[in-house]
Amino acid sequence: MPVKCIDYGHFDNIYWTIRHSYTKAVFLLDFMMKKTKFAFFFAFSVHFLFISPILYAQTAFDADSAAKRLEASLAGNSSAPSAQVTRGRSQPKWVNDPYITYPRDRYIAAIGSAPDRAQAEARAFAALAAIFGQSVRSEFTVTTMYSEAVSRGIISVSDNTSVRDVLTTSVALDKLAGAEIGNIWDSTRGMVYAAAYMEKSKAISIYTDMIIINNRNIESLTAMSDSEKNSFSGLSRYRLSALIAGINANYASVVTQSGGSVSSLNIRSADSINIEAAKIIQNITVTVKVTNDRANRVQDAFAGVLSSRGIRTRGNNPQYTLEVNLQTNDVSFSGSEYKFCRIEASANLIENQTGASLFPFNFNVREGHTSYANAEAAAFAGAEKEIAQKFSAVLSEFLMSAMP
Repeated sequence: MPVKCIDYGHFDNIYWTIRHSYTKAVFLLDFMMKKTKFAFFFAFSVHFLFISPILYAQTAFDADSAAKRLEASLAGNSSAPSAQVTRGRSQPKWVNDPYITYPRDRYIAAIGSAPDRAQAEARAFAALAAIFGQSVRSEFTVTTMYSEAVSRGIISVSDNTSVRDVLTTSVALDKLAGAEIGNIWDSTRGMVYAAAYMEKSKAISIYTDMIIINNRNIESLTAMSDSEKNSFSGLSRYRLSALIAGINANYASVVTQSGGSVSSLNIRSADSINIEAAKIIQNITVTVKVTNDRANRVQDAFAGVLSSRGIRTRGNNPQYTLEVNLQTNDVSFSGSEYKFCRIEASANLIENQTGASLFPFNFNVREGHTSYANAEAAAFAGAEKEIAQKFSAVLSEFLMSAMP
């Protein structure tokens, strides 16, 4: 039988019915207090039957309560059979089937093997994670961004260091929170076998609480006015929210495959948040100002890159200005018939309201020709190419990874 997660969501559905009934009960209690010696018993019954479920329903999905439960779950002792470490002799039966030791109705288990114990344990954890559909590879960007957001206080997880560590290291699911190493067998013939297991009830509890904590951060990040939302800061908040929603999708897989349910957790999809992020980009205006340009060539090159990302470059009261300063220099070399033109460009994306620089972009190009006019034309063509390639890459990185 699969382990079932208690569904607290039904409390939300009956909350107002209970509250209405409670109002009537309080009125009756007032009458009873005046008329009968059983008033105290009745008051206790009303609290137990009406108030306690309401309070529990309101706190079941509270992130602070989830963090405390998570701390308790991580610190709790395992009820699994004692691990056995053996060497040589005949191969134990659990090497081919870990569920001989860890029954399927209570555990999820996997085997890893390698020339040494450390690698065998790592491969066992990896095999366990693969059961939940997770390929074990380094999700460097996701892990780094989540960890940075936690360390900078952009998102809140827990005051407890161990809980914070688990939340930040569990993002890529290369090692499942709550997973443990059980039996070890050293064949003495150059191969060590390790069993990794996870209690289903513990997995449901841990990953449900991690989802609840992440849900609060998504709600906090996306709660803002339209003016705040339609900005690069608002965009970065939605991008980070989408990243967290993707993490929650992975966590939900652990819960459901352990026999639990996530239907009452109101998990937002990363796709829906990214759709909102795409709408934000379309409401952002960046005007481009270039000094010492030639026939708006550099201005049009920058504007083209911005437009390709869905950002408007024309409109009233733009929130941002891309300020670009060009310096052109006539360069000559002794003994050469060629004339050279060198362009040095310095660009800054400025938030108009605060004057803050969001990110700089600098480059230089040099081109030669038999005449300076042709050299300059070639240099501006080189500048256009530099903008199309390098500024495009810098802008993409900024849009995808900028922190609020």
